[in-house]
Amino acid sequence: MVMELLKPYFGKGHTLYVDNWYTSPALFILLHHNLTNACGTVRKRRKGMPVIQNKLKTGEASFHSSRYLLAMKWSDKREVHMLSSFHSEKFVETKRHYRTREVIMKSKCVVDYNKLMGTVDKTDMVISTIHSQRKALKWYKKYFFHLIDICVWNTYCLYKLKTGKQISMASFHLELIRQLLSHYQSDNKNTIANKSGETNPLRLTGRHFPSLYTNENPKRKNQLRKCVLCSKNDKRKRSRYQCQICNVGLCVTPCFQKFHTQLYY
Repeated sequence: MVMELLKPYFGKGHTLYVDNWYTSPALFILLHHNLTNACGTVRKRRKGMPVIQNKLKTGEASFHSSRYLLAMKWSDKREVHMLSSFHSEKFVETKRHYRTREVIMKSKCVVDYNKLMGTVDKTDMVISTIHSQRKALKWYKKYFFHLIDICVWNTYCLYKLKTGKQISMASFHLELIRQLLSHYQSDNKNTIANKSGETNPLRLTGRHFPSLYTNENPKRKNQLRKCVLCSKNDKRKRSRYQCQICNVGLCVTPCFQKFHTQLYY
């Protein structure tokens, strides 16, 4: 997959940053032969990786190198394994410790990865807070919902770019859901409404007006419908009126107003 996507960029001296899903010594050597650098986190049990068993303290690192590759084990808040085809074991100054004010030294390999891999990691981090994935036996179901999450993220980025508004991903996601529900409420009013209408998310939004109930069954002459709000409060009462959008029967006063203004009635 990686080789197929990078075909137009081989031989131009580009640098590829990847996460541990793709990183492997075999891939990095193959990219090096195509004049393409590569750097990324790697799983320590990946085929071809050297075994680094040194116990490290925070800020320490252990290296193994070959003709083309540098394998590194770096200890910060947790242990991280890195692989690079163009870095050395060089350390650079980053920031000062907020208490001791001492300069913190980090490997150049780790610094470059954090700087240039941030976009992909940030996307995964943001999507994880609103993702729609669920456990499923079929892998393609999880993959399908992940693609939907990516589409929502791309829409969010385009919205901020075009409007210039500063809005959080959670707020954008909630507004998107509201607009989708509002747009399709007329087509799906019978499917989203239940007997009580309590779980109908549209009953507190939009414009609702009472209308006379007309029984579609010609054999029944009774043009009355059970009031959902009275039934919720253990009262047996029928009404000639209903909310056609919510598809529930309601007394004109005061049930109709309470049903469309109160979350818990």
